Amino acid sequence: MDPDRSAILATTRELYGRLVYTHITHEKERQTWSEKVCWMNRINICLASATTFFAIISATLKPTWSILVTALFAVATVSFIMWQANYDPAGKEALHRTAAKELLWIREQLLLLITDCHISTCMHQELERRLDLLTRELTAVYKFAPNTSPAAFDQAEAAIKGGHFTFSDDEIDIMLPAQLRMNRGKD
Repeated sequence: MDPDRSAILATTRELYGRLVYTHITHEKERQTWSEKVCWMNRINICLASATTFFAIISATLKPTWSILVTALFAVATVSFIMWQANYDPAGKEALHRTAAKELLWIREQLLLLITDCHISTCMHQELERRLDLLTRELTAVYKFAPNTSPAAFDQAEAAIKGGHFTFSDDEIDIMLPAQLRMNRGKD
């Protein structure tokens, strides 16, 4: 492999490695926010249900205590909704989902570029142009991607070291038609 092609390959591999960590970190952060959204929705349902229940009791029985409890649950419900609107977990989850999808697309493009660096028919200038274009796209995604937490990074690191997003030849063969399998003798 010529030195120019080797330099492009080395740079692309370095970008790919960093991108894998960033992509998985955004996926883990998205999962965390998704769980928070789920819990907040459950809390909203419980508060609204309790408010409705005590409002019905207050309207039918009219005891003073039920009116006070209804008012307390109504205040708690409105306060929680206002806090949730300020906190915006669904918005944060959506931002991380978008970032992860953009990063995944660039990740796939870098993987194809690594493959093309090994093919001798690809011209050095074409490889260099593609690397430059992908680097610009990646920079744009990084610029607007939301921040992630150390916990999400730790989860990503554990997932990567555990083989997340990697497959053995046998696992890939199971998903392919027999004619495209590496181990064609197996079915």
